[in-house]
Amino acid sequence: MAKQRSIRVGAAGVIIQDGKVLLVKFDDENGPHYNYPGGGHQEGETLRQTAAREVKEETNADVEVGRLLAVVESAPFEVDYIYGSTHFLKLFFECELKPGSVPRLPDKPDPNEVSVEWLPLDKLDQHPVIPGVSKQLAEALSSDTPLYVEDTGEVAQLIKEQK
Repeated sequence: MAKQRSIRVGAAGVIIQDGKVLLVKFDDENGPHYNYPGGGHQEGETLRQTAAREVKEETNADVEVGRLLAVVESAPFEVDYIYGSTHFLKLFFECELKPGSVPRLPDKPDPNEVSVEWLPLDKLDQHPVIPGVSKQLAEALSSDTPLYVEDTGEVAQLIKEQK
């Protein structure tokens, strides 16, 4: 019998090249938005392995997983249940594409996944990115210390209001 989890743990990759960051575009119940490639941890893997697997699943890209940039907590009761009822803790890792790896939409993408795109870092505030932690990740990239961030749900709320 599977154990009930009080917090779902996941990992994501932050991949930057030529002043752009790799993001996955989704169109789901939250409306059109971008996510950093990542997802939930599975038994039998480290969180670095989770990040690499999830990047591969969502972008078809192979990556070297580097240092921890940030730990982001999304507590459903703190963000008015905008993402559902799951309390989530996601670790964001700096990643680099392996030689010859070219990101693209996978052959069997998530039903709500519509594209894989490189967005300019200096224009991320013009795009709906969930969770809304792009500024904090940029700060972590220029620091030696990982950050702890509480997701406010603000970006998701704005997307829903615009629907």
